[in-house]
Amino acid sequence: MSNDTIRDVRQRAEGAAYTAVGVGVLGFQQVQARGKAASARLATAGREAKGRAELLSKDARAAAESLGTEVKQRVEPVVDRLTERVDPLVADVRARVTPVIENLSQTARRAVGASSTGKPTSWKAEGKAKPTSSSRSA
Repeated sequence: MSNDTIRDVRQRAEGAAYTAVGVGVLGFQQVQARGKAASARLATAGREAKGRAELLSKDARAAAESLGTEVKQRVEPVVDRLTERVDPLVADVRARVTPVIENLSQTARRAVGASSTGKPTSWKAEGKAKPTSSSRSA
């Protein structure tokens, strides 16, 4: 081979190598550009999703507050009506139970007092009539 041929082959190989490096650099730059574009699209989608989530959250809170107000408006009258019915019953039960509790308390005191003094605890020993079931329910 002649020197011209060797030089020509060498120059062509060198040109091909530069071309390959240039194509590689261009490909790398394109990948970087596409990565940046994808990152930008992803950031935009994230901001949009966050905005939608905040809006939906705000709507859900408003709906929950509205529902709470509506339930309160419906339940309070029912509670008031029940209170009007239950309060007299409670007062009646208290009026009936209080004397029974007082009677039981007095009976228990007498029984404890009599047992600690050694005195008989029967009703006959005290000279009183034994309470009947009708007198206990009063």
